[in-house]
Amino acid sequence: MRDRSHSQRARAVGVALAGLCLAACGNKRAQPAGPAPELTGLAAVPASVEVVIGLDLGKLADAPVVERVIDQVIARSAPLAERWAHLHTDCKIDLRKQLKRMLVAIGPHAGPQPGTGPVLLVVVGSVPEAELKDCVGKLVGAGGGAVTGKAVAGRTLYQVRDGNRQMYFAYGRPDTVVLGADEAYVTEALGAGKKASDNPELARWLGAVNQNAPVWAAGRTDPRVREGLVRLTEGKLSAGPTGFLLTADFSTGIKADYRATMATPQDAKTLESFARGELALAVAAAQGRSLGAIVGKISIAAEQDVVRLQAALTIDDLNQLLAALDGSGPPAQNSAPPSPGPGSGAK
Repeated sequence: MRDRSHSQRARAVGVALAGLCLAACGNKRAQPAGPAPELTGLAAVPASVEVVIGLDLGKLADAPVVERVIDQVIARSAPLAERWAHLHTDCKIDLRKQLKRMLVAIGPHAGPQPGTGPVLLVVVGSVPEAELKDCVGKLVGAGGGAVTGKAVAGRTLYQVRDGNRQMYFAYGRPDTVVLGADEAYVTEALGAGKKASDNPELARWLGAVNQNAPVWAAGRTDPRVREGLVRLTEGKLSAGPTGFLLTADFSTGIKADYRATMATPQDAKTLESFARGELALAVAAAQGRSLGAIVGKISIAAEQDVVRLQAALTIDDLNQLLAALDGSGPPAQNSAPPSPGPGSGAK
C-alpha cells in the first residue's frame, strides 16, 4: 500500500511538468501573508502580472479529489499518459520529494482581447539544473525535439522545441525554475526589475490571501467578467468586481472561499442580493436530481465592499454529485435543502 501511495503522490506532483512538455511545452480580508516570496516563487513574478495562482504540491498530492481528477485526465489523454510514462521511467527524478510549490502567473493582455497575455510557471523544489535539462531533452527528443541554451543575464536560458511548439525555461535561483512560451516574459521574470510585491494593487490582494492554502489565487478580475456582471444584473451594478481572492482545500472534499472586491459597498450588497436569488433557484433545480442539499451548502455574504462565496463539500457530497452528473442513477432522495447561506456578516 505504501508503494502505491508513493506512486500516486508522484503522479499528482509530476503531471504538471508532463503537461508542460505536452503543451509547448481595512476589514477582515487581512490574513497572514504566508511564506516568503522566495519560498513560493513570487520573487520571480513580474510586477505586470494580472493573476497569480499558487499550488502547494505536497498538500495536493495527498488529496483524494486531486488524485481522482489526475487519474481521469491521464486516462482520457493518450499523449499525456505517454509523457507521464516517459517522465517516470526516463528522468529518474523523484517528483514527490523534489517539487514543493508551483505558481502560475498570467501576464498583461497582449492586445485588446482579455486572456491573451503571456503565462509563466514558477516551480520551487530541488531538481538540479542539469537533471531537468536532461529530463526535458529525453521527453522531447523521442519526437524529434531538442533543447538548446544561451546565456542571458548570467544564466542559461533553455529553449525547448517540440514539433511546432516551443517553450523556455531557466533557473532564477538554484531551487527555482521559471518556464513559459513567451521568451520575453521569462527573461523579465529572471531580471532584477520590479516584481509582484512592488505592484501596490496586487500587493494588497497578495497580502490578504492565505498563501498557506493548498490552492490560492489573487489578482485583477477579467474585464469580461466585470462587464458581464453589469449586463447580467441589468445595470444594477455600477461596475463589476475589480479584484478577487480564492483559497481551496481538497484534503476532505472541497472547501473553497472566493472573495470579490467591488467598487463600492452598495455594489457589494447588490451583487449579494442578486447572487442569493440565483442560488435559491439553483437549489430548487438541483433538488429535482436529489442534489439540493449539496448546492445549498454554498453561502454568499457581503461585508463592506467584498462579496464572499464559500462552499464546503465532503467526499460523500462529491461522490453523489459525480454519480448524478455521470448519469449512473440518482441517489435516494435527500432531505429538504437548507436555505442558502447567511447574509452579511457571515463568518
